[in-house]
Amino acid sequence: MSKLFSLVFLVLASVSVSSNAAVEDCGELKNYGDIGPWDYSDPSSSASTGADPMGRIKRVENVHFNSDVRSLNRKRYSIDQLTAEIHYTLRMFPNHTEALVSVSRLEKMAGGKLPQTSATIYTPRLSAYCFFDRAIRFKENDKNVRFAYAIHLHQNGKFKEALEQYLLAESQWEDNRYFQYNLGLLYADMRNWEKAVDYAQRAYSYGVTFPSLRQRIEKSGYKLNIPTPSIGNGLSESESNQEEKNIGGGGLK
Repeated sequence: MSKLFSLVFLVLASVSVSSNAAVEDCGELKNYGDIGPWDYSDPSSSASTGADPMGRIKRVENVHFNSDVRSLNRKRYSIDQLTAEIHYTLRMFPNHTEALVSVSRLEKMAGGKLPQTSATIYTPRLSAYCFFDRAIRFKENDKNVRFAYAIHLHQNGKFKEALEQYLLAESQWEDNRYFQYNLGLLYADMRNWEKAVDYAQRAYSYGVTFPSLRQRIEKSGYKLNIPTPSIGNGLSESESNQEEKNIGGGGLK
């Protein structure tokens, strides 16, 4: 499966995101009263303790990142409320991948700009970019954050920046079919059909059944040297297309 990040990667990551400008724009990695931040991927964050019988993650999620917030349920919450709840979650756990994916979707839902609060040293600006910036400054070798950020950049048309994030994370995702599929989609958007074919071959050989990438490649005049997969999990092709759309072209698995 995934390999550990090399020292070279860590140096590159620190140069690319950990700057004074990023801190000034997106805030310090500290909270009021010095509560957190905590590492979402650290097992101790979900461990039961005397002070936290349910663990830190569940305590925060039960109040601030429940299923309605996670799914951006507008019948129950306004854009402002959703922003506040996800903001709190990400202040406590900057690398909470599901919350990062949700804030990316929320920003798009809000027309490209999240509701702003009063600027402080802790939160000068609220934006999906800043939440990803904080996550990377907090834990620069978190493969899930890199993957989520690549998808965010890709979906916002920043293809060159998305490719940088995918390539930084690739060594940890080389056997993951959803990563291969998403990177194939990016190369297709960049009209680099040879690379798109390469990553599509990997994704489909690993068991992806989403048809969009194959269809785009074949429409461009290229062919895949791998049989068309049957639609898995009892889904029809239209249902598989809808699943692909729901999780952003493969999503994080």
